[in-house]
Amino acid sequence: MKKYLISTMLGLLFLSGPTIAGDWPSKGINLTVGYGAGGTTDSTARVLATLLEKELGTAVTVINKPGGGGSVAAGLAAAQRPDGYNIFTFTTGAAVLSPHRQDLPYDTLSDFTFISQYGAWNVGIVVPADAPYQTFEELVNFAKENPGEISYAIAGTGTPQHLAMERLAMEEGLEWKAVPFKGGAASVTALLGNHVDVMAGATEWLPQVKSGEFKLLAIITDARMDQFPDVPTLKDLGYDIAAPSILGIAAADGVPENVVAKLDAAIKKATESEELQAIIDKLAMKMTYRNSADFEQNVRENYEIQGEIIRAAGLGK
Repeated sequence: MKKYLISTMLGLLFLSGPTIAGDWPSKGINLTVGYGAGGTTDSTARVLATLLEKELGTAVTVINKPGGGGSVAAGLAAAQRPDGYNIFTFTTGAAVLSPHRQDLPYDTLSDFTFISQYGAWNVGIVVPADAPYQTFEELVNFAKENPGEISYAIAGTGTPQHLAMERLAMEEGLEWKAVPFKGGAASVTALLGNHVDVMAGATEWLPQVKSGEFKLLAIITDARMDQFPDVPTLKDLGYDIAAPSILGIAAADGVPENVVAKLDAAIKKATESEELQAIIDKLAMKMTYRNSADFEQNVRENYEIQGEIIRAAGLGK
C-alpha cells in the first residue's frame, strides 16, 4: 500500500508540469516592451498584443520598461518565471550589441527562450530641414570643422544606430555627442525642439520627413528604403557599416516547448494579418517572421558577428 501511494504521488508530480503547460494559457499574459510609449517597438507590440488576445483567448497586457536600448526589459525578463505568462520584446541592441559593450544582468545565449521574430527596422539619420548640412557628406564635413558641436539623439545606449554613429566617428575622426532617450518618439521631440542637431533612429521620424520638417540623409540598415529610393545607405557612401535589425518576442529560459509552440503559432498568424501589416507599413518597417528555432539562430549568428565588429572597432567592454 505504501509503495502504491509513493508511486501515485510521484506520478502526479511528474504529470503536474505538462498538465499545467497543456492548460496554457489559463490567465493573462504580460508583454514587456523595452522602449517608451509611442515608438515603433511599442506601436507594433500593441497591435501584436491585440492579435494574440484574439488567438490565445486571454488578456495580453503591454508594460513599458524603457532603458538601455531594451536591456532593462531583457534583464527583468531573464529573472521571471519561465511559464509563458511573461514575454518581452527582444531587440537588436539588447540582444546582440549591448552585451559586448557593458556588463548586463543576463546572458543572451543562455538566459532566454526565443519565441518568434516578427519584424525589422529601417534606420536612418535625419536632420531638421533647415539645417546647414543637406547631405550626409555635408554633415560629416560640418562635424569635422566644428568638433564637439554636433549632438545626436538615439533611442537608448547600445542600440544599432548608436554603434553605427560611434563607428562613423572613429572612421572619420569626428567628435559628436550621443544623447540617449527612452524611445524614438522622445528623440523626435528633441529634434523638433532643437535640443539636438541630428537624430539617428528607426522610422519614428517618418511623418516629419514626409511633411518636410526633417530631411533624411542616409540609411543605416543594409538596403535602401522603398519609400526613399534616392537616399543612400552608409555602404553606398563608402562605409562598411550596416546596422543589424531584430525585433522579436522572447521569455526567460525554460518555457515549456508546447507553450512556445502555441505562442509561435499565434505570432505567425499575426504576421499574416492585415492589422499588423498595416502598422508595419505605416512605420516603414519590415515584416520579418522567423520561427523559434530560426529566430534563435539569427540572434546567435548576429551575436558573434557584431561581437567581432565591436571588438575590432575598440568599442568592447
